[in-house]
Formats: sequence, C-alpha cells, structure tokens
Amino acid sequence: MGISVVTWTLGMTAAQEVTSRAIGLGLEGIQYAGDHRDVDPSELKSRAEQSGLRIIAVDPVNAAPADPQAATEADAIAYYRNVVDFAAALGSVPVTLHGLSLWTGNCADKGAARERLVRCCRAVDGYARTRGVRTLYEVCNHYEVPLIHTACEFRELRREVGGSNMGLILDSFHMNIDEPDPSQALRDNLDLLAIYHISDSGRGGIGSGHIDFRAQHRILVSGGFEGDIAVEPVLAQLTPGTPPSNGAEHAALDKEIRRSLECWQAYSAG
Repeated sequence: MGISVVTWTLGMTAAQEVTSRAIGLGLEGIQYAGDHRDVDPSELKSRAEQSGLRIIAVDPVNAAPADPQAATEADAIAYYRNVVDFAAALGSVPVTLHGLSLWTGNCADKGAARERLVRCCRAVDGYARTRGVRTLYEVCNHYEVPLIHTACEFRELRREVGGSNMGLILDSFHMNIDEPDPSQALRDNLDLLAIYHISDSGRGGIGSGHIDFRAQHRILVSGGFEGDIAVEPVLAQLTPGTPPSNGAEHAALDKEIRRSLECWQAYSAG
C-alpha cells in the first residue's frame, strides 16, 4: 500500500512546492487539501504527472462559509460545484464533501441541519456524477464538525443521498474520539472505504500516541483493502489544525511523516 499525504499539513498550496515536498518525503501521492482558487489545476496535474505522484482526492479545507450565520444551501452547492469542476480538470479526481456540514450552523435545529446536509450532498454528488467525479465523505470528530461523527452515521447519510457514487474516508485520529470500537468500524466498512488516514491519538505521526496501527494495518490487509492510505500528522504544539510556519517546525513534521512511513512499511514487511 503506497502512502500519500494530506497536503494542508505541509503548510503550502503551490503546485511545485507541494509536489516537491511529497517526492522529497518518499510519498507516492497527495490528497490536495487547499483552496481550489489558489492553484491552476492544469499546473497541479502537470507537476504531479511529472513527479510520478497520484492525486488521490481534492479536499477543500477552506470550505466553510465566510459568514456562518448567512450560509445558504444554494451558496454551499455553488461553491462545491466549482470544487468538482477543479477536480474534473485534474483528471476526474474524487472530491470530499464533509465540509458541507459547516454550512448548516444557522439551521433551526440539528434535524434541519441534517436535512440541509443531505440535500447539499445529494445535489453536489449528482453534479459530480455528470462530470465523472467520485465523491468521498470523511467521518470527522464532533469537536471539528457538527454532523456525521461515526461510520454508521455516514452509512445512513449515504443511503439518504442515494446512488453508489459516494465513498468513505476513515481517519485513525477521528475514530479514536467518536467510534466506540475503531477496529470494528474499519472491519464493518471496508466495502465503502476509499481512503484511510494515518494520525495518532494526539494527531501526530505513528508512535506519538496510543493507537494500535499494526492492528489497523492488519484489518486493512486481511480485508483486502485496495484503496489509498494518507498521512495527516500535526505537531503537538500546533494541534488541532495549524500547519508548520518555520524551518524547525517543517523539519519536525518531516520527521513525523518519515517515521510513519517507515512504521507502515515495516507492518507490510511483517
């Protein structure tokens, strides 16, 4: 299983910087997690191809509305349609939709918020299908997003959205917070799992916390998982979501990524 990186953790969005850093770290792909308006998709696609990197997903990290109290369903859908167009220009790369839940904060109650989320996901997923783009939904913890905190909740959302275009992203860090049994969540959802994220219990690399990654690796292998793996570590002093901003922090993050890569490869070697 080759390993990619979720790029927001690197603190850079420019195509050349992102691809050069990924190659330098010995990674095989990128989950482009940035603002689609910050980079030319043709340049990003070209740089990735020249570097031999796969783009495993587009993950719009700036997906929240500028004013949460003024958020509308129409604006959310319009924003994500543009993200889908960006992903299509990259070569039909999958798009993550979990950021749509951030457009529900001004709904009257949780029920209304969930209804808006379903409608938005259905509309964006429908548009994505017309562009030949798959959609993905990452199950994130309740501290970061208002809705869909477990794989079971994702399955219900997917059922309501309809169709078979939407896949699943499970993240070891998020599962550690909200899944009653992360290992069982992996076993039960291998049929829909598209990407698995590596991030330890404190959001650092493998070995910085208490998650049993060898056990999770074993579940993926024994279950015949053929999707993608991506590292998403954050330095302890920068959790939960701040990327490095100076040379020392970049060096420390590189160390977390390299150690995670070495550990994961060692699991594969037995």
